[in-house]
Amino acid sequence: MRIFLSYGHDEHASLAERLCRELGNKDGLQRTLGNQAAILYARGALDGATALYKEQERLCRELGNMAGLSSSLGNQANILQARGNLDGAMALYKEVERRSCELGKPEGIAISLANQAVLLSSTPGRRREARRLADEALAIATSHGYQQLVPQFQRIRGSILAGAE
Repeated sequence: MRIFLSYGHDEHASLAERLCRELGNKDGLQRTLGNQAAILYARGALDGATALYKEQERLCRELGNMAGLSSSLGNQANILQARGNLDGAMALYKEVERRSCELGKPEGIAISLANQAVLLSSTPGRRREARRLADEALAIATSHGYQQLVPQFQRIRGSILAGAE
């Protein structure tokens, strides 16, 4: 995907989509839709990204692909948050957290908690809750060895503490 973003070759993603549709490869299709949606999101085309993530969500539900579904819902939550729909974003982040718990995926739990913390940190009167969620996300990342997430979660926690109530 980074190649597509760097060089603007989203026609390759469209070709992959077309091939998956022709072959009836629903799992490959949901993946390529997610990749195309990420490209659109990075370019600020939120309506197009949302439409593709919604189709990815539908396919993941149909396939019973709960990991793919969680990813799609998390990305949709990011879009809702970017649009200022904080309640909608929070509902999806909580669903991702629940599904990650059901799947036994601590990384998904930690990422969802961190996203919830960021969202709550901008809500008056909710910084203490945001700090608790950021602490929990950091503890999960540290205890499970997700070293790539630790610096990001530390920054989130630090920004919450800096604006403490």
